[in-house]
Amino acid sequence: MNSIVDGGVAVALLLTVAAYSTAGGTDYGAGIWDLLAGRFQHADYVRALIDEAMAPVWEANNVWLAFAAVIAWTGLPLLFESVFLSLYPLFALALLGLILRGAFFAFRKAATTPDTRLAATRVFGIASLLAPFAFAAILGAIASGRVGPGSPVVPVWQACLDPLAISFGVVAVTATAFSGASFLVGDARRFIPPHAPGPDLVEYFRRRAVVAAIALLVVGTGALAVIGVESPAVFRGMTAGLGLPFAIVAVLATLAVAFLLWRRIYLWYRTLTVIAVGSFVFAWGLGQAPYVLPGRLTIEQAAGSPATELVLLVIAVVALVLVIPSLMLLYLLDQRSDLQSPE
Repeated sequence: MNSIVDGGVAVALLLTVAAYSTAGGTDYGAGIWDLLAGRFQHADYVRALIDEAMAPVWEANNVWLAFAAVIAWTGLPLLFESVFLSLYPLFALALLGLILRGAFFAFRKAATTPDTRLAATRVFGIASLLAPFAFAAILGAIASGRVGPGSPVVPVWQACLDPLAISFGVVAVTATAFSGASFLVGDARRFIPPHAPGPDLVEYFRRRAVVAAIALLVVGTGALAVIGVESPAVFRGMTAGLGLPFAIVAVLATLAVAFLLWRRIYLWYRTLTVIAVGSFVFAWGLGQAPYVLPGRLTIEQAAGSPATELVLLVIAVVALVLVIPSLMLLYLLDQRSDLQSPE
């Protein structure tokens, strides 16, 4: 019974990480494209679309980050302690990025001069790169085996700068750019009428989504090679174990999105984008099962008391029953453009 409850907590944590990677990752990706718009002649159109698309939902997506923190802290306390002791600089960078991103997304709306607006835009964009990179680098450092239970096994700087941590960070930035561009294609199609004055933003983001999909496959393959060198057990789990089906789905879904957008077939591409990014997370998480710290700490060893875990699962189920329908309604209304302010 205890092992079932332990496994339930671990699955709940993995689900929340995947949910944040897909929902929050899309918003981070929008911020990355906001930064890359630079100062070219149509940048204002691009940023206006990003503001319109993000405004109704970007704060709500952070609920998954809160869920993940509570589940790890309460249900897997030794994992929570170990990761924070060994990787606190990465957590600090991630939270700094999260705070700056939210603050300057709001500040640029209140900017009164072009220079202050540009400064706020740059901070928002850089923070949109920093946060997903740091969050994913934490997962990469865990996968590398450099994090030990209770106390660091290597110097903190070494764990944070491990090649696998850097690789995961690069994959995350690429994945968020991919999902952001994919969803912005849909936002451009629903916000901008055909033959409207200004650039064709559907085409603008369609091309970027295809390029980002190809880049994600290339970068992901490189990261898999690094996993093979740094953490052979996790590599086996991802290529011949529980993570293999999800790795295959991630690749196929990414290819499908690239093909659909390349052919300008605007059907199912956003759903497949979510499946692709979420499957990358599941391939990693299940690839290192039953360990939460590969080779050092299993799910059972990291778990809290059975009574606490059981209460946590009950509360999590109740919370999700309340939260998921609310978020689905929010996303549905947003996709129907029912949340826009009347002109």
